[in-house]
Parts: sequence; structure tokens; C-alpha cells
Amino acid sequence: MRHYKIIVGLLVFVGLLMISAFAILGFYARNGLNDFLVESEASLLRSFKLNYQNLTAYIDLEMDPLIERPELVTAVLESFSDDVVFAGLFDYSGNLIDDFGYFAPDSLSSSLFFENLTFSIGYPKTELVVYGDETYIQTGIRLLDDNILLVVLDRFDDLLDKASETYERDFVVYFGDENDFAVPRDSPRIEDDLIRSLFRKTINSQRPESAEISFEGSKALINAIAVYDSDNWDVIGFFSTLTTDADWEDKYTSLSLFLWISALASFVFAVFVLLSFYKKAASHAALNKRTRMIFGLTAYLPAIVLIASFAFFVFGEALGEISEGVGLKRAKAWFNDVEHLVLKGDQGFFVDFVDTSRRSTGANFIVQHEGEVVASNLTARRISNLEIVTSSQVNGIETGSAKVNDVIHTYASRNIGGYDFTVLFEETLRENSILSIQFFSIGAILVLLVMVIVSVFIVTNIESHKLITRTFIGYGFLLPALVHLVWWAVGPMGFALFLAFRRWSIVDAAKPFVGLENFIELFGDLKFWNAMKNTAVYSIYVPIGMFISLLLAIAVNKLGKLSIVLRVLYYLPVVTAGVATTIVWRWIFNRDFGVLNFILGLVGIKPIAWLESPQFALISMMIIGIWSAIGSQLLIFLAGLQGIPKDFYDAAAVDGASKSRIFWKITLPLLKPTSLFVLVTSVIGSFQVFTPIYVLTQGGPLRSTDVVFYHIWQSAWVDMRMGYAAAQSWILFLLLAALTLVEFKLFGKESWQAYF
Repeated sequence: MRHYKIIVGLLVFVGLLMISAFAILGFYARNGLNDFLVESEASLLRSFKLNYQNLTAYIDLEMDPLIERPELVTAVLESFSDDVVFAGLFDYSGNLIDDFGYFAPDSLSSSLFFENLTFSIGYPKTELVVYGDETYIQTGIRLLDDNILLVVLDRFDDLLDKASETYERDFVVYFGDENDFAVPRDSPRIEDDLIRSLFRKTINSQRPESAEISFEGSKALINAIAVYDSDNWDVIGFFSTLTTDADWEDKYTSLSLFLWISALASFVFAVFVLLSFYKKAASHAALNKRTRMIFGLTAYLPAIVLIASFAFFVFGEALGEISEGVGLKRAKAWFNDVEHLVLKGDQGFFVDFVDTSRRSTGANFIVQHEGEVVASNLTARRISNLEIVTSSQVNGIETGSAKVNDVIHTYASRNIGGYDFTVLFEETLRENSILSIQFFSIGAILVLLVMVIVSVFIVTNIESHKLITRTFIGYGFLLPALVHLVWWAVGPMGFALFLAFRRWSIVDAAKPFVGLENFIELFGDLKFWNAMKNTAVYSIYVPIGMFISLLLAIAVNKLGKLSIVLRVLYYLPVVTAGVATTIVWRWIFNRDFGVLNFILGLVGIKPIAWLESPQFALISMMIIGIWSAIGSQLLIFLAGLQGIPKDFYDAAAVDGASKSRIFWKITLPLLKPTSLFVLVTSVIGSFQVFTPIYVLTQGGPLRSTDVVFYHIWQSAWVDMRMGYAAAQSWILFLLLAALTLVEFKLFGKESWQAYF
């Protein structure tokens, strides 16, 4: 009966563990998807704002002839065709001179826009305006004779209709500032305080912002971005969209369905396999260790495979579909703007157009003509590194994914008027969302692999309840230490290995996978190998320090009670703050006032620039290394000496052996395990020297003290290249591992077997 309780308890725990793993994975996936959707909506708003800015720029171009030729007013008004709603030519004081057959309300000359025109320097200005309940575009210019031409155009509705069709969103325009704005008639009813808060937020952040609200009984997301006047100074309105959960519900549903079906299927399969394993174990069937592990691994294999599939394929594909759809919409809208620009036929406009597009959207743009780059915000080197990963044709637009400097982008390209226009949208947020899910999935898989071992142990020893209980109690006591080991040792090592294959920086959101690039660069980095050479030379102090420490340990061992005082004195450098003692050494090594040069001067040696000379700087660091290591090495050697049985020395004395012979034939051989420990730990410590280098020389002079640990720190925290620093760390780790293996071989098996 007890057997059944144990196996049922195991199965219940397995079920809870699997369901919890998939549920938490679903929670992270939903949060990641929500964040990605919010950013996608923000990107659509940025693109729509760019469409508006391009519209105002095109109108400014149409007004440009008036800068030098005011007599073309009638021709310019005729070029606006039927779009003119109001028009008027005013003197500087606002008196109407001519309305050109159009109606010119008094409010035209009394507006803030008119006042701004009077202070302008003769270039066109264009911005949004509302008359009655209609939204228009107003444009104006101060002519050479100081008269003001002001025109109101009915072009915004066309922009709004095209944007709604392209982006598949209903855009709402709030005219006014964050405190006093006009609510459009057809806009959704939302609390004014909430909208004001959102508007203040987007003004302060200078980027699109969003807020969750309850709309018509369901959760919705309202998004907004500020629109500024023609001087880009005052807020004159806000563009807004409203999206509900229904817009993305199919993605939520499909991902949740996959996870819940996976959880149930994995649990059922695990129950079936574990019960089969239990029946075989209960029947006393002969199962070797390999067969038992196969049973355990098979039970958890579906869960492992499904978690990995979700993290590395399913979730990424879901986000990829969204980003490709959003990217295509943004590209279509940009290409629509491009068509207007190409009609002008002047390549000089392309540079300003690309710069404006870059500032507004954050995307990358390339304009080419017959293979030559006409305009781009990317450098020639980055354009040459552009790599197309996937490609397809959608309604005459080439679209897919590409890499720019290893960073994943969604791209779209189209030929318009003989020019090749390409837009690249960086997908860093998408990749980072996928990466966070992959991190959690790796943790979940490791937990399941641990459960493989636990399940095999429980089922194999199902008849020994006492053994199972004692084992779990024992590991329960070990659990804090194991958690500490994983969190502070194994985990960081694994993360460093992960970083070594990425270009990772805390100042750059993009963290692309670069394969072996960091290691390839490392092997050609002469500065790194110079640091490695300096470290190898610096480590020469280790055998010197060991020899001094051993002699002192032998001397202290013979001093009786006085040895206690000496041990404390010698150990003081170990427990004293490293920075404080290093500053003291700065004064000791001072060329003009240092104690060391004063002592050398007593015997006729001229002052030495210990820290300023490339010949002596590293020697100075070695002196500090010997001094700081003597205390710990001395105590370890002293413990080793006191562990040697006195009988050996008594027998040697009876045989008439000299003191030197006793030292070489008894003391040293019996100290080999201790010497091996001191050597291994001291060599590793010498390759990790940092404090004296950082405080005294910062790797100088002329990189003579640029040791490998300091070089890694510089790569990580000065150059902000965490991935490259991680690659250096792993090369250092492998080198130390090889060096330690050589040390073990040199000392022989009997030396290191003493510790096992």
C-alpha cells in the first residue's frame, strides 16, 4: 500500500510540475506578446505621423516658388486645385488684401499660426488645423513684400482614409494641447482624465504611449502620439488609435491552446511511462542503469520537446507573423509617400526625406538608382553587410527578413520610377521577447531533467521507503548550498557561455547571435594576447612567493608560542582591504619620496620609477603579489608541515641524515599535496589580479601591466562589449583548466589523490 502512495505522490507532483511549467511559460508568452503588440501599435502611429509630416513637406514644396517670386500666388493656388477651403492674402497687420475668390474668415488672421508667420523669415509653414468639426491642413508664407499668404486645404481626410485602408486602423485626431482638446464626434467615449494622463505621458516621453482601458465590456488599448506645430515647438494635437483584444485574440488563443494541449498530453504520457516503469520495477525485472534512465527520460521527453518547440519555434513564428504584417503595412504607407516624391524628379529631396523618415520611425532606409546609393541613413559598410535571409513578393513589394550587422530586420523593397527604395524595420524587441521565453524554457527543461533522475531513483527504490526519505532529507539540507552553487557559479558560467556567442552590450537593445565572431576576433586581437603575455610573466611570482612562504613556514614552525604572533602578522595582508594596502604601496613605490627608493639610496642605487617605467611596473605588481600572498601560503604550508608525522624525522635523525637531506627527502615529498594546492590556487589567483593594476597603473605605462583580467574588465565595462569580454573569459578559463591539468600531471597522481 505504501508503494502506491509513493507512486501516486510522484505522479501528482509530476502533473503539478508540468502544468505549472507550461502555465508559467504561457504567462511569460502572453506578457511578451502584449509588450510586442503595444510596440507594434506604437510603430503604426509613428508611421502615420510620418505620413502627416510628409504631407506637410509636399505642401511646403508646392509653396516654395513663392519664396522668391510672390507674383506666382495665383498659379500656386491653382495648383492646389479643388483642395482649397479658405485662402487670403493679408498685410502684416492682418488686414485682408485679396481672397482670390475664396472665402477668408476673420479667424485666419487672428490665429496663432498667422502670428508665427509674421515672425518667420520667408519660408513656408504647414500644420494641422480644425475649423468647425472638420480637420484641415493650413499652409502659409511671409512674402518678400511682408504680406502674408494663408491657405487652408482639404487634404487631411484623404490622408486619413488612405492610412485607415493601409494600416487597417481607425485613427482619431484630438486637436489641442493636453489640457484643452477637442473630442471628435465619432471618437469612442473615453474618460477625459484618462486621455489627459495619456497625452501628458506621450508629451513627456516624446514617443507613442498607450493605456489599458475597458471599452464596450472588453479590455482595449488606447494609443496616442503628440503632433507639433510647424515650428516643432507647441503641441497642437494628438493622433490616436483604439485596439481591442479581439484584434489579436486569435494569437492569444492559438498559443494558449498549444500550451494547454501540450501540458495535458505530456502529463498523460509521463503517467503512462512511469506506471509501466513502476510495474517492471515491482515485478523485480532485471533493469540495468541504462534501461532505467531510458524509461525516465522517455517519460519527460514529450514535455521537454514541446517546451523547446514552443520557445524556439512556435512563439517566434507567432511574433514573426505579426511583425511581418505590421512591417508590410508601414512599408506600403512609406512607398505611397515615395510616389509623390519621385514625381518631383529631384534626387536632392531624397536625403531630407530619408532623414525625416529615420527621425520619425527609427527605421533604416536605402534609396538606390542603377546600383548606386542615392540616400540612406546607413553607412556604406553597413549597406555592404546587408544580408537577405528570407524573401517573398506581396503585391509588387519584395518583403522578408534581413540582417544588418547581424541584427534581424523586417525589410520591404520596391522599385518606383527607376529608383529602388528599401526600408528596414529593426526587430530587436521581437528577438528579445523570444529570448526571454527561451531563457525560461531552458530553466524548465533543466528542472525536468532533474526530475528524470529523481523519478528513476524513486521508482527503482520504491520498496525502500526509508532510503527515499533519508535521501530527500539529506538533499533538503544540501538544497541551500546547491541553490547558491547554481545561482552564483554554474548559472553565471552558463550565461557567460551564452554571451560569448552574441554581440551583447548594456547600452544597445540589440543582442544578435554572432556565432564564433567574438572568438575569431579574439584570436587576432594583439592587445588581448599582450595582456595574456603580461599575465604569464606576472605569474612567475608564484613559485618565488611559494619558496619564501615555505621557508618562513619552516622557521615559524620551530618558534613555539611565538609562532602564533607571527602567523597573525603574516596573515594581516590577506584580511586588510586591498584598495587601502595598494594605496600604501603607491607611496612605497613613489619615485621621489618612496620608502623603497630611500632604502636603495642607502646602498648607492639611484631612484627607480617603479610605477612609471615599463621595465619596472610589472615587477612592482609582482612584489605586491608576493607580499599579499605570503600570509595565506604560509598558513597552508604550516598546516602541511604540522601534518607530517614526527616519526619520520626521528628515524632520519637516528640514521644520521643531515638537515638538508631531511628537507629534500622527507619534508618536500610529504608536502607535495600541500604544494600542489598552493600552486594551483596561486596560479589561478595570479591570472585574476585586478586591484593593484586598477588602482596604480590602469594597465600602463605602454600596456606593460595590462593583464588579462583587467583587459576583460575594460572590454566589458569601458568598451561595453559584454559578449566579447565573455569570450575572453572562456578562453582564460580553458587556459587555466589546461594549466591546472599540467600541474596535476607534474606533481603525480599521489599528490592530487590525497584530496579525494
